[in-house]
Amino acid sequence: MQIEKMTIEDILGVAVVTEIQGHRFYQNLSEKISNPVVKKRIEGLASDEARHQVMMEDLYRKIVGKEPQSLPQKGVPDIIKAIASLRVNDRTQVLGVLEMAIEAETTSAKFYQRGASIATDNKIRLIFEELEREEDGHFNYLVSERAALSGDLYWFSISDSAMMEE
Repeated sequence: MQIEKMTIEDILGVAVVTEIQGHRFYQNLSEKISNPVVKKRIEGLASDEARHQVMMEDLYRKIVGKEPQSLPQKGVPDIIKAIASLRVNDRTQVLGVLEMAIEAETTSAKFYQRGASIATDNKIRLIFEELEREEDGHFNYLVSERAALSGDLYWFSISDSAMMEE
């Protein structure tokens, strides 16, 4: 998908569908998580994606001048592939889920960055830039969660200094 060859209506339609799919993914994921702290964090990501959907639908109405009814079947293809490749169940490794979510957030941020770069209207550009920042924030959050879970912590957080004494 080459965003440079898309109309603003196409870009906004893909963005709406991408946010719908992101919300659905995080919502479904939260239903499979039993840890209340992790569950709440994933629900927060789902809420962010729902908020992004509303923003994109409002922008669609404002720019295109009609309701976003005839939307594309799919959102950003790379995100769809990432989500489709992961079957979340009780045996799914948390790190695998985080990797997939990191990939999806990276792809979303790049999509919004490209949207901002080709937007001719300053207000549209600013909205795409805001969405890019939010997706980058999700990326940073997920990367830090992955680091914490994988033990990739700063050296001073290690409680046992034996490995440094040899």
